[in-house]
Amino acid sequence: MTAKQIYVAFPTSQALHERTQAFIKAVEDKPSLDHQALLSAIPSLFIDEVLAAFFAGPVDATGMTGSTASVIHGLMNMVGKASRALANKVLGKVTVAEQKVLAKHFASLSHEKDGQPYTGYLMDPELANEALLMFESFRTGDGDREHLVRIMSAMAEGTIREFFDKPMSSVKVGMVTRGLISAGRATIEKASHTMNGKVLPDLEPDVRQHVLAYMEGLLVEI
Repeated sequence: MTAKQIYVAFPTSQALHERTQAFIKAVEDKPSLDHQALLSAIPSLFIDEVLAAFFAGPVDATGMTGSTASVIHGLMNMVGKASRALANKVLGKVTVAEQKVLAKHFASLSHEKDGQPYTGYLMDPELANEALLMFESFRTGDGDREHLVRIMSAMAEGTIREFFDKPMSSVKVGMVTRGLISAGRATIEKASHTMNGKVLPDLEPDVRQHVLAYMEGLLVEI
């Protein structure tokens, strides 16, 4: 019996699941053809759902309002703007070879549990165990701020790597566009650092615990 593994994953909408699977299947069935139209239907919705999972989700989980909620929504808008601009530029026209790489990566992010499609990536087992211990320590009132920041930052880095770096690096681009990608990543990293290094640790304990409970829910055994 295969042991279950822990993924950082969020429930995928039926629309995103169908679009992603249609692209993957088309590339598998007819790898020599151009499937740009199917690919172009994915990025905007993909970005929307990633942002909803990692930024809007924690706000909704707490019913948070006021300045902190405004800061988080501002970070979400910052990441969304950078991601959409780059996705349109980089993924707007790919080669047949590049679409094979993208299809393979999207397939690696596509999972299912109890009939529900998920989008996510496999978490390093040691990091997953440490993350579970961190969440438990805050649940029992013994959590450490530095531990929180380290684990949440590691989760964010993995998310950026799988949802941004790998798709962007799948396509050959010129020096100028590569510079734009680097700048976009820096913007996303800055937003992530603000969220995980400043906003989350400084929340009131009861509010922070709701956010942590939500984030723990993104660790899914598959």
